[in-house]
Amino acid sequence: METTQQISAKSGGDHIVKSVARTCQTLVYFDEVRRPLSVVEVSKELGYPQSSTSALLKSLVKLGFLTHDARKKSYFPTERVPLLGSWMNPDLFGEGTIHRLLKKISERTQHVVVLATKNGDEAEYVQVILPKDSPIHHISLGTRRPLGNSGVGRVLMSRFSDDEVRSLFRKINAYRAPDKPAVDVKAFVASLAETRAKGYYLSTDQVVQGSGLISMPFPNHLSSRLFAVGVGAPTDVILRSEAEIVGIMREEIVRNLKKMDQQSLTS
Repeated sequence: METTQQISAKSGGDHIVKSVARTCQTLVYFDEVRRPLSVVEVSKELGYPQSSTSALLKSLVKLGFLTHDARKKSYFPTERVPLLGSWMNPDLFGEGTIHRLLKKISERTQHVVVLATKNGDEAEYVQVILPKDSPIHHISLGTRRPLGNSGVGRVLMSRFSDDEVRSLFRKINAYRAPDKPAVDVKAFVASLAETRAKGYYLSTDQVVQGSGLISMPFPNHLSSRLFAVGVGAPTDVILRSEAEIVGIMREEIVRNLKKMDQQSLTS
């Protein structure tokens, strides 16, 4: 899921139906704020006319995706919204083992924890645990990062063969926007050997100045998709606490995956 700003930026093109984009933006905005919203709040945040916003929210109520509190003049998602994708992977998208794993890592490190997957030519955050007092504010559910210039991107690509990596980045370079720098494919492939050997990658000041991320691959057997776990913090904190954070991540992954394996054997 992308942020409302990301969807808004894409919805200006004629390749996306406006009503579909607005519906998705509205549901994503509810996911971001996680509280009841009024017509005025949705209209102001997403830049829709109030009349259009009111009609959209009323339609979502009739379709069963929102509930309306007439007294408070507010709207809120119904249980139908989270149930839409709950069948796909309960451990990943519900309150299952993977969610508890990410939460435990966050509790022990006191830092932001993300779960990322490859989505097209980018890495996308599909789970984000954000501590209340975290100084990291640029990470949210649906955030996307370039595969060639981010920690999670590098870790995800380390799961592919060198030939597959070369092929993908040649395509990315060929179709990149004019203002996007090309990936040095030869250097990138050569550097993957160290990432694979260490089992994790530490990136600092790559996407956001002053911020760092320690990323490591998530075991393959849990899903047909590839995932990476990342812990984010200010650059100085990441550099100072590298060994401690890596140790916690590895401990919790091993501990929680053992529980998952045991549950699958007894079910």
